Amino acid sequence: MAFDETPTTWITDWSEDGTDITVPISSFSELTAAEADASSGDIRKIWYAILQHMYDAYNDTASGDRPAKWTASRSISVNGTTGVMTTTFTNTIQTEVSAQEVVDE
Repeated sequence: MAFDETPTTWITDWSEDGTDITVPISSFSELTAAEADASSGDIRKIWYAILQHMYDAYNDTASGDRPAKWTASRSISVNGTTGVMTTTFTNTIQTEVSAQEVVDE
């Protein structure tokens, strides 16, 4: 199988109506409704859930089916003194210089 670029392949229940994108909170295992709440949620938890989901989706895809012009990686380190874990996500996407457009596969 080859790379499938459609959003629904990468994010469960993704939908759009030409104006708005809709994704159920349940599409992100790291995210609760309280964390995603528009007035009292935490943008850091939302962003972490999205990054973790995309990292997992990328790595769950067979290497031959991954995009050639997008790579996703993650590193985790733990501070031995504080016990705080730091997660770093790195995504590399090739774009066209002239239009800042994602390069075709």
